[in-house]
Amino acid sequence: MTVHCSSTLLRAINFVCLKSAVASLGGVKHGLMKTLLLSTFALLTLSTYTYAQEIRSDIDTISILHIQLLQPSTPGTPSYLKRPANNSVAGATIAIEDANITGKFLGYQLSMQSLSAPTITEIKTQLNEPNYHNANAILLDAPSSDFQAAISVLQQHLPEAVIFNVANSDDALRTLSCGIPLVHSIPSYQMKADALAQWFRVKRIKEILALHGKHHNDMAFLSAFKQSAKKFKLELVDVKQWSDSFDLRRAAFSEIPQFTRTKTRYDAVFTADFDAQFAYALPFNTYYQVPVVGDAGLKSLGWHATHEQWGARQLQNRFTETFNRPMNEVDFAAYLSVISIATAIQQMTSEARASNTKASQSLPHTLLSDGFTVAAYRGRPLSIRPSTKQIRQPITLAHEDALVTHAPLEGFLHQIDELDTLGNINTTCAKHNN
Repeated sequence: MTVHCSSTLLRAINFVCLKSAVASLGGVKHGLMKTLLLSTFALLTLSTYTYAQEIRSDIDTISILHIQLLQPSTPGTPSYLKRPANNSVAGATIAIEDANITGKFLGYQLSMQSLSAPTITEIKTQLNEPNYHNANAILLDAPSSDFQAAISVLQQHLPEAVIFNVANSDDALRTLSCGIPLVHSIPSYQMKADALAQWFRVKRIKEILALHGKHHNDMAFLSAFKQSAKKFKLELVDVKQWSDSFDLRRAAFSEIPQFTRTKTRYDAVFTADFDAQFAYALPFNTYYQVPVVGDAGLKSLGWHATHEQWGARQLQNRFTETFNRPMNEVDFAAYLSVISIATAIQQMTSEARASNTKASQSLPHTLLSDGFTVAAYRGRPLSIRPSTKQIRQPITLAHEDALVTHAPLEGFLHQIDELDTLGNINTTCAKHNN
């Protein structure tokens, strides 16, 4: 009988080794050996407890504040397509659990508080409460209409905190990061549109019909796709806005073919439909039977439940078991934000402690420094684009039942980073344009 444990100093022995020792006791027959194992186990437990006590006496607590501006549900959206109530906060919760496993032995601990309200005024009132004053990082889930106001309020109340945009893909927000520690962990619409355009080029699909709804995000996604079409030499044969308000679940078969009828034949349909008003009825129901992409059919996302490579399966499984639903891209953006915070602490802890500086005080500098990377189940290190403070990341192309591929696709190259073939790399901040 052999117990396999780390050969490093007893102080670094973790609880996995202790569990192995405990499990091995069940098969021990000789009393002397059992006594020796029990004694060893007691020493290991005492050593680990003593080490943990030493860590806790010098632990650095990083406080994270999750803020969500509640958005009313849009009439006509099918119930099965509505956004979950715990959107983003669920991903952050899983990430904190993961980060604190390592933090226990490296001398840091992450904690999270959450507040939500339908208006900026209510958020501002809640921020006056003392228990929110020590937040080192903020996860912000806010619509474009309230985003700048939310940033202003947060800068006023928590000027030292790093802010992560975990839910808004609007490219216009990527120009707000001049002088502000604002990081975008959710992919931008331009990144998503470029991923779809790369797929079109690989599949030699050129003529596209573009459909969009009335929501601000629909217009933002459409604008990004128009730029991608120009960049990758695609042709938009027509652009149409969905304006009907009836229940498509009863009329889709007759209405959608007429809506998608055009004078010029198209090879695919791009759709921008943030509120799920019509796009879900497009696949297999368009006038010409062609692929549907965007907010229905083949979707371009920061994360999808079908992604299982590079260890992602175990994250997917834990999330589903905990929250009884699949992990979506907003959940993953929040997860990525928290893991980025933890990674920054790990990369700078020794230097910070050598100068008797608390990790929380050095967090913004380390997180936004050159060379910072984070591992997050994406098959490559992720970094922050200095010009827009957008986290570079692959875009998952997937439909409801399966993963298709990850962009950037093979053959699309960039002189600095292949991930920079996705999205805008320039900003209005002249200092950071590259």
